[in-house]
Amino acid sequence: MIRPKLSLRRPLTMAVIALAGLTATVALQAPALAAGPSPSVSPSTTPTVSPSATPSQTGTACVSAADARYTHTFNGQAGEASITLTNGPLCAGQEQQFALVSYVAPSATYSFPQHMLAKSVNKFTGTKPGATTLNFSVEVPKCFTQVDFVFGSEIITPLKDESDKYGDRKVGSPHGIGSHSKGPKAWYNGGAGTCEAAPEVIAKSDCDGNVELTLVNRSGNAAATFEITGSGGFTEHVKVPMRELETRKLTAEQAKQISVSAKGMTTWQGGWTKPADCEQPVVGKPQADYDSTCDKMAYRIVNPANGVAVTSTITPSAGAAKTVTVAPGKSETVTFAASAGFSLTVTGDVTSNGALKWTQPADCDKGGEGGGLPVTGAATTGFIAGAIALLALGAALFIMTRRRRVRFTA
Repeated sequence: MIRPKLSLRRPLTMAVIALAGLTATVALQAPALAAGPSPSVSPSTTPTVSPSATPSQTGTACVSAADARYTHTFNGQAGEASITLTNGPLCAGQEQQFALVSYVAPSATYSFPQHMLAKSVNKFTGTKPGATTLNFSVEVPKCFTQVDFVFGSEIITPLKDESDKYGDRKVGSPHGIGSHSKGPKAWYNGGAGTCEAAPEVIAKSDCDGNVELTLVNRSGNAAATFEITGSGGFTEHVKVPMRELETRKLTAEQAKQISVSAKGMTTWQGGWTKPADCEQPVVGKPQADYDSTCDKMAYRIVNPANGVAVTSTITPSAGAAKTVTVAPGKSETVTFAASAGFSLTVTGDVTSNGALKWTQPADCDKGGEGGGLPVTGAATTGFIAGAIALLALGAALFIMTRRRRVRFTA
């Protein structure tokens, strides 16, 4: 069997077509590759946080007050403490308060009662993310004392055996909220010597006769008890806590003589004294005059309502003298029988500055009484009776005339 000879035309044609297609593809992609940069590996970048960003903006974690943890320092003898928030900041709306408080104590051991001398209170809040440490300082008395550093701002004073205690609120306690801070035990008992009061008295008078007493225990380390004694049997005991003061006002009756005593001070004695700036009250002056009648002489004293009581003696040239006292708003008149040569002399608060002579009125010769006082009595009554009789007679004649008829004849 004779096989026909194979032709190479067809395979060659297919290869040429494939090569032409590949060349066209490379030509089309070449401009784009020429325009782009050489491929390289970009380094990885770490996000930065703006220094002014808040935890809510950056996603920084915050803690509640219940989950906050602290470290602290404490020097009770010096009255100093500090506390640092270690896992903060607190979340918005959260806060935690702390207080450092010093007490005056009856002994260097844990004993009662204890009275607060000084305190310092501060707090962490969610609105102050930058505040990570708080510092505290209080005055410590130079006698028996106790100093406590506690969670919260509630201060117990006085501390008594039966009252509430700080308990686990004390910073550095092994249990409770106090264990949320690591550091030394933040409470101290010590000092030396019994605390004493430093009492003093300040007195101030007013223009009405009253006295106000200010009882001061400003620099003492214990309460002071004052005993006040005044006029009229007045007595009062006043207890003033340390670093405090009390006032008491004594009336004019109680303030004439005052004595104030207290342990640790010299007894104060005094009373009301008129202040220099008091306004002087206006006092009315009494007025006096006299009248002469045909046979009498009268002397009158008139005292105004804003005056003071006055006493004077009126002495006649003949007869017994008379003494009168005239109260404010009142008047008094003294009358003597008088005749030729009669006179009065007045001495005392109201004076006549010499003899006052009786002068007979000019109308005494005509039967009048004379003088400056009105004439009343029997004579006046007679005149009135006569006038009434004349009026009655006139009325009767008028009636009779009206009843009588007169006829005329032409």
